[in-house]
Amino acid sequence: MNALSRLLLTSCLCLPLLAQEPAKEPPAPAPDSKQQEPKTDAPKKLQLGTRVDGKSMLSDIDGKPVRAQEFMGKITVVNFYSIQCPIQRAWDGRLAEIQKEFEGQGVVFLHIDSNVTEIGENPPAADAEPKPYAKIREHLAAQNLPFRVLADHGNKMADFFEAKTTPHVYVFGQDGKLVYKGLVDDDQKNRNAEKRNNYLRDTLGKLIKNEKVEPFATKEEGCSIKRTKQAVPADKEKAKAEGNKGGA
Repeated sequence: MNALSRLLLTSCLCLPLLAQEPAKEPPAPAPDSKQQEPKTDAPKKLQLGTRVDGKSMLSDIDGKPVRAQEFMGKITVVNFYSIQCPIQRAWDGRLAEIQKEFEGQGVVFLHIDSNVTEIGENPPAADAEPKPYAKIREHLAAQNLPFRVLADHGNKMADFFEAKTTPHVYVFGQDGKLVYKGLVDDDQKNRNAEKRNNYLRDTLGKLIKNEKVEPFATKEEGCSIKRTKQAVPADKEKAKAEGNKGGA
């Protein structure tokens, strides 16, 4: 057998062996970078048609804790409130009338004060004497207002609700979902009672009758909520100080 024949025979013998070699697996795809991103605990903002976390809690001016889960199954009105805002005061009488009318039908009303100028930066001691929030108590008594006021120190609830003014009204249905946010009505100065849009009263009337209310909002109108000032980061404070030196 010459050299050429031996080469051909060797090649033929090797072909079955090559055919029996297992196919190499394709390289695994690179992990999805989006799936690898760590989850954040950033608080979400309250949206129309959604619920408040049942664990959310504030304390009223008597120190009694109030949790959102207490009001599941009840129509609930939340109003961001101020004793110093003249626009809020213009609506106080009508708010009180609406509250008296609908409380007897099982509606819950809560008024949240988030103004650092009225409640201070930090919660008072539980056994503080005299009773804390004296100016709020005096105002409610003097105006004969039936409002239960909660103190929102640090503006956490105002930020979650994205509340901007006093007043700023939010209405939740029996299922706990937000169905309305905005004005009490569109007649702040109470000059057009016959023709005004009574947003709050009409919404509550429909909910009491178990009528469907499509979530909606109106543009808020009032005094801006006086929020707690955020601490300035050290690096920004340093840069600001250096800039002031340079300009001296």
